[in-house]
Amino acid sequence: MRDFRFFLSTDLRFGNNQCLKLPDYIKDLGHSKIALIIDNGVVNNQQVIKCINSLKDNNISFDIYVNESVEPTYDYLEDFRKRFIGKSYDCLVGIGGGSTLDLTKGIATLLTNDGEAISFRGFPKLKNKPLPIIAIPTTAGTGSEVTYNAVFTDSKEKKKLGINSTLNFPSLAIIDPLIYIGMPEKAAISSGCDALVHTLESYVHKNNTPISRIFSKEAFRLLFNNLNRLLEDFNNTDIWGALSLGAYLAGIALINAGSGPSGAFSYPLGAVYKVPHGYAGAVFISKITKINVEKGYTDYADLYDLIEGADKTISNEDKNLKFAVELQNLMDKLKVPRNLRDFGLKKPDIEFLLSQYDILKGAIDQNPIEITKEDCKKMFQELFE
Repeated sequence: MRDFRFFLSTDLRFGNNQCLKLPDYIKDLGHSKIALIIDNGVVNNQQVIKCINSLKDNNISFDIYVNESVEPTYDYLEDFRKRFIGKSYDCLVGIGGGSTLDLTKGIATLLTNDGEAISFRGFPKLKNKPLPIIAIPTTAGTGSEVTYNAVFTDSKEKKKLGINSTLNFPSLAIIDPLIYIGMPEKAAISSGCDALVHTLESYVHKNNTPISRIFSKEAFRLLFNNLNRLLEDFNNTDIWGALSLGAYLAGIALINAGSGPSGAFSYPLGAVYKVPHGYAGAVFISKITKINVEKGYTDYADLYDLIEGADKTISNEDKNLKFAVELQNLMDKLKVPRNLRDFGLKKPDIEFLLSQYDILKGAIDQNPIEITKEDCKKMFQELFE
């Protein structure tokens, strides 16, 4: 067994109505000056409103800042920081999807470190520790509540890079399944697919470990089976509990192993063509899985066994083949487009996507099977058929 590292730096509180206990957690952590950064899409969410009211009822002093960006740029982060001029806080609470949680991490960094937002792109060595963060996700997808990555787009270069520092782990994550009730269907599908991409790519990643795979497998079981029933029972809190926990576990697997080709190619789709991040990864994941299977990768058999109703009596070779089919069937059931034209791309855009191959090769090479430029060209062509 090779040497490996596994890390996890975020405390978790999980369960129905956990977000209503936010005042207690703030007091336990010793914070008194709080800034809430809230996703514009959930300001009218009933559970979020109850959470805010619980702070008022417990005489917690706080200010609210609303994030209106779906996928923030460094420019947006820099402008957002200006709202905090003259203010002093000892804790930031992010309530929203991955973009809002990422924005919270970015602000936590900028409020304690001098420099424009763009100067922190990539993996900066921070002079000062960011402000403590409490993360309350309202989408079951990115896993941002348990990771240190914060994704931002460079507007000039049309690249998603982020501010990535291990000092930016949220100190506390609160996952409340009741907060997901009433989420728009497309947002639910996009976020769920994002988590599924995380768990599949971390599972096969060359840097996976015996521990990260435990998280990948349990995340897959929760995500795949519950995404399969989501559209038929959309407001089922048990389903949302499973999906939110699955996304959290997938995030843990991701930071301890890494992402791969689907995650890599999702970035230019999002940065250049404004494709929602979850869909941008989902459109590739079944194709990459099929390539892996056709080239002889066999480890999907263990994941196939976790699918409800799977035929565990067939050979491992057949399990791998059926896994690729089951994954595509799920994407179809969730109405994930099979054609990039549905996202506004045109066939000449294949050349742009191919031009990203060398740029993204570091992530592509983490796939267990070699993915060549010719493989990618064929995949892109199929996505326009």
